[in-house]
Amino acid sequence: MEEFPSDRYRPKLMHMGSAEIGLAETTGTRRVLVLYNPAAGQWRRRRLRATVKALEALGCNVMLRETTRQGDAEAMAAKLSSSDCDVVVAAGGDGTINEVANGLLAAPGPIPPLAIIPLGTANVLAQEIGLHGQPVEIARAIARGSRLAIHPGRANGRYFLMMAGVGFDAHVVANVDLALKRRTGKLAYVVETLSQGIRYGFPPCRVTVDGRQFHARSAVICNGRHYGGPFVAAPKADLAAPAFEVCLFEHGGWAHVVRYGLALVMGRLSSLPDVRIETGRSVRIEGEPELPVQGDGDIIARLPVDVTVSEIQLELIVP
Repeated sequence: MEEFPSDRYRPKLMHMGSAEIGLAETTGTRRVLVLYNPAAGQWRRRRLRATVKALEALGCNVMLRETTRQGDAEAMAAKLSSSDCDVVVAAGGDGTINEVANGLLAAPGPIPPLAIIPLGTANVLAQEIGLHGQPVEIARAIARGSRLAIHPGRANGRYFLMMAGVGFDAHVVANVDLALKRRTGKLAYVVETLSQGIRYGFPPCRVTVDGRQFHARSAVICNGRHYGGPFVAAPKADLAAPAFEVCLFEHGGWAHVVRYGLALVMGRLSSLPDVRIETGRSVRIEGEPELPVQGDGDIIARLPVDVTVSEIQLELIVP
C-alpha cells in the first residue's frame, strides 16, 4: 500500500520543541506571520479567515500582512528573520509559495520555517507533504507540525520548490489565460493544453544531467514526486534529498501529449518506454533561445538554463 506523503518524510522530520522554535513552547504562544493576497476570490478569503480563526483557537499569535502586487510577498519575506516570527505562512497557490520561498532564501538570516495555507489551483506542494482537509486540520499542521529541511532547486538564480519544466508544459504556463484561470481554476490549463497541443511545434532541446547528455522534446526537473496536483510524475523524487529526478519526454505532437497525460493521471508515466528519468544534481538545458522555463507553475527563466540543487536549505512545516 502506498504511504502517505507525511509518513514518507517522517524519518527526516524534526519536532518543533521549545529549544528549536523559541517562543513557541516556552511562552505557549507561537508567532505566526501570514502573507496573503487580499484580492483572492471569496472562497479563498473564507478559507483563510477560517484557518486564522483556528490558529488563534490553538493559542497562536497571528499577524496578517497583505500583498498589493506581484513580488510583494517575496520582498516582504526577504526582510524577515526568526526574531520577527516563529513561522511564516504563505497563503495562496504554488506561485505565492514560490515567491515567499525566494524571499526567505534571499534573507540575511536566520530565517523562520515556511508553512502554507493552500489556496491555489493545483496546490502541488500541499499534495506532496500530505496537507489536506478543512481549515482546522491545516491550522493544526501549522501550529503543531514538524520541520522538514528541504533542498530547493535553482534555475538561472531563481529558486523553485517542486519542479521546473521546459517544453510543452512551460509553453502552456506561459500562454494560459489568467482571467480564465481566476474564474475556472484548472479548466484554464485544460483549455490551453488542448490549444497548444495542436499549435505548439515541440522544438528539440539538449539536456545535460551531471555531464550525461540526452535529447528530448520536453523535460521536467522534479524536486518532488507530484505534478499538476495529486498526480505522481517522479516516484523516487524526494524534497529532502539533494538531487533531482529529471523526466525526459522523447516525443512531441498531439497524440503523445494525450498519451503522456493519460499515463500521468493513471500513475504510469514513469513506466512509458519513451519517458526517461535520470537522477542528478546539475542540469543544463539548451535549445531554441528564449524558450520559457516554468518553475512551480510560473515562468522563472528562459533558455539556456542551468539548474542546480541549492546549497541553502529551507525548513518546511509539514503535518
